[in-house]
Amino acid sequence: MPKIHSIVIHCHDPYLLAPFWSMATGLPVHPDDVKALAAHTLEEDESVLLGSRDGLHVWITPAEELKPPGRIHLDVTGADGELRTLLKAGATVARELPHWTVLSDPEGNEFCFVPAVAHSGSSTM
Repeated sequence: MPKIHSIVIHCHDPYLLAPFWSMATGLPVHPDDVKALAAHTLEEDESVLLGSRDGLHVWITPAEELKPPGRIHLDVTGADGELRTLLKAGATVARELPHWTVLSDPEGNEFCFVPAVAHSGSSTM
């Protein structure tokens, strides 16, 4: 069965939102990102990780536009067969990317399916 992989919060200013969502969720800013936030040295499109990849975690991700389908979306993970299960349940493919597939739920809300083997890489989405 698919399960939540991570929660992604799109924002204009990760320096503002990462500390806020860290406090609001109780998830610490990942140690690799603490220094970058303090020094204001995040790359232009670099995400900030709250929590750790080995548990439920939150990404604070810069986005130029913050219009529907959303500022917040879920990432779910599972085996390839579980992607087919989501499609049979009413999801549609919005776009395919190298490491995940962006899907839409039956009302058009986007979320990502991350194959179980794909989320063991870098710390930015």
